[in-house]
Amino acid sequence: MPLKLKQAIILTVSLFLSGNLITFIGFLKGRDIATSLSRPAGASIWSTSNEMILACTYVPIIIGLSLIVLSLIFSTVLFVKWLKEN
Repeated sequence: MPLKLKQAIILTVSLFLSGNLITFIGFLKGRDIATSLSRPAGASIWSTSNEMILACTYVPIIIGLSLIVLSLIFSTVLFVKWLKEN
């Protein structure tokens, strides 16, 4: 297996795994990220807006899904190129 093909496969797998991880973080920790970002320094009581919670939830999900789609497109192009060579 050529070095370029190994690097492309590693890149595709890493994009897919990082997309899954970021999406997972968005689903599970979006609310926690929003509350920690909106907390003023030294405050013991504060409120977090619903828009902040939605933003901290959906932005990582969108980024993660974009990385997954990018890895699928990249692997498709890589597969078509591999088929043309053989």
